[in-house]
Amino acid sequence: MPFRPQRPNSLAAAWSRTLGRFTLTLALMAVILHRLSILALPNAVATILIAALLAALVFGLAVIGFIMLWHIGAKGGHASFSGMVMALLVLVPVGLAAGRYVTLPALHDVSTDIEEPPQWLEPPPFVPSWLLRSDGDDPVARSLQEQSYPSVTGRRYEGAIDRVMLAVNAAAEDAKWVLVANIGAEALIDGLEEIPESADDADPQISSGEADPLRAPVPLPRPDTETDWLEQLPTFALIQYRTKTLVLGIPQDVLVRLSEEEETTFVDMRAATRDGDHDLGLNAELITRFLRDLDVRLLGIAGG
Repeated sequence: MPFRPQRPNSLAAAWSRTLGRFTLTLALMAVILHRLSILALPNAVATILIAALLAALVFGLAVIGFIMLWHIGAKGGHASFSGMVMALLVLVPVGLAAGRYVTLPALHDVSTDIEEPPQWLEPPPFVPSWLLRSDGDDPVARSLQEQSYPSVTGRRYEGAIDRVMLAVNAAAEDAKWVLVANIGAEALIDGLEEIPESADDADPQISSGEADPLRAPVPLPRPDTETDWLEQLPTFALIQYRTKTLVLGIPQDVLVRLSEEEETTFVDMRAATRDGDHDLGLNAELITRFLRDLDVRLLGIAGG
């Protein structure tokens, strides 16, 4: 009879697959529960960090399983491969976030106006947690932002504030931002609403050719435009929104400030996350993306 050696089983490979399933499930549940606003962000971050540590252990067990397969032919190649894949599904996103944490500045509040940033109409809620939190208006943080994000600057548009306000509203609606509060924006929008048709225009009557005294025009005095004051639209508007990131659902608060100067309108923005001292570059990306969208909508009238 031919000799068939008995291959040993690799416990490391078996534990790699079993622990990998638990680790991946733990990380996914943390993300899903936070996206559904059931789990707070600090708790979700803590859970994901624990899952990352377990994933590193799973990866090490998978490597041991492959080594045992290579040297003594131990069973567990499929289990080691499964465990390694599940570990990488956790480690790769955490590694990318860690890279941003190290390379990007520790900021949680970014503004296009460093000297006089727009002030919140309703201060964003803050719940103390194990994540450290500093003052977003700290001059040191503002100077750090100037060095790290030099392209995050305001925009000047050669147009009236009402036209720019329409573009801001359209861009915010497309981004699915939720309006929190505003100053001056309602007056601008109301001034742009079309006047509804009158009852006579909506239901015109056919004339019989005879004069109708009830419909005869009544002479009115011509308005004195030199002495009458016309109501002017506001030259300043401040709008506050709230939103969430697409995948992780990290809450962000956004301010848009519009200032009309002669025949131009200047747009400033401010974005902040609510937890921790590091936004991983999310606020700068939000401002850059929104202003780029605004440039496209107001194409041809953007300036520096």
